[in-house]
Amino acid sequence: MRNLVLDFDLTVLLPLILVSLGVLWNSVRIYLEARSDYKATLKRIEMPFDTREEEDEFLEWGSKRCAKLQEAKKSPRLPAIVLIVLCALLWMPGVFTVSIAEGLWSILWFASVISFIVAIPMAWHYAKESNWLKFWVCLLAMLMLVASAEHFYHQKTNARHVVCPHCSDDDDRPDDN
Repeated sequence: MRNLVLDFDLTVLLPLILVSLGVLWNSVRIYLEARSDYKATLKRIEMPFDTREEEDEFLEWGSKRCAKLQEAKKSPRLPAIVLIVLCALLWMPGVFTVSIAEGLWSILWFASVISFIVAIPMAWHYAKESNWLKFWVCLLAMLMLVASAEHFYHQKTNARHVVCPHCSDDDDRPDDN
């Protein structure tokens, strides 16, 4: 079970944590940029305007900056919550983590299979156009997708055996009933 949890942590949780950190960093950067724009707007309000049209144009521009700041305040919340949940999963007991992993392995297996199916016509298209670099990249991606789908399938089966040790995928095995 420990190897299964470690594999889940390394192949699923840590990449998701890194992506969440990137999204959170980008959200905070956008918020700080919007806040500095809003502060610059407040400083400009103190200066006199030459015409009424200039003042109206500035007020419209300032209201857009204010709305942008309000929206930017909300953007870091979801990535922060996702990051906290993912980090909490790292410290959960192994049985709970394996239960979650079983469902995620199934989703990842399905995504790999669908991606492989989508890559087939792409490779065919690039082969017809004689764009060999993209064709070989598609073939390499298809190879990686097959390997990852096979890995996810076996990890799903291993997780199922940990969660339910008496359940079996073997059709030839006689029932205990």
